[in-house]
Amino acid sequence: MSLSENLPGVIFVMIGPGGAGKNAIMKAVIAAFPAIQQLATATTRPMRADERQGREHLFVNEQQFRTMISKDELLEHQEVTPGKYYGIPRRTVMEALSAGAVRIADIEVLGAIELAAAYPENVVQIFVTVPGADSAEQMAVLEERMRTRADEATDIEQRLDRARRLELPYRSRCDYVIVNDDLAKAIETAATIIGREMAARQLLGVGP
Repeated sequence: MSLSENLPGVIFVMIGPGGAGKNAIMKAVIAAFPAIQQLATATTRPMRADERQGREHLFVNEQQFRTMISKDELLEHQEVTPGKYYGIPRRTVMEALSAGAVRIADIEVLGAIELAAAYPENVVQIFVTVPGADSAEQMAVLEERMRTRADEATDIEQRLDRARRLELPYRSRCDYVIVNDDLAKAIETAATIIGREMAARQLLGVGP
């Protein structure tokens, strides 16, 4: 059921496989557009050194996460990799959209599906992927990128499986596609897309 009626805000959802560069693009967009903040989603994974509670995520333990589920506080939730749960808090979304705020988030495919279905007029889906003439070439690029990142070494196979089954096929359902073969160009493209959407929605004060 759509919840979008008369909500002035917008959420830009960055979607794509691990290793495509979603987070790097998202951080650059936040730096360029002072009015844009990250949508804080709930997660049980540990907080990283450059993160802050309530900014990138609401960091909770597994029991707290299960309590949020039992109270129906999450629009969507899933175990993305073994032992790492993610969810989209209903209150966080509604507060932002009701206030006419602009948010950006890196959300998994299943979460993006639920968010876009609930707020179709307020969600702009931007698919970020890697170069490659077909899915096999793209998977090879993804694997190479993942293997250069030590923090992903223990779950590369799970990430590749998700990319093959869920993430790469989702491209056709998104509003925009960015092929990240050059990070600077990908950031520029994302900024152009967001600026265009802001102008169309008459949301002021968000330019770089």
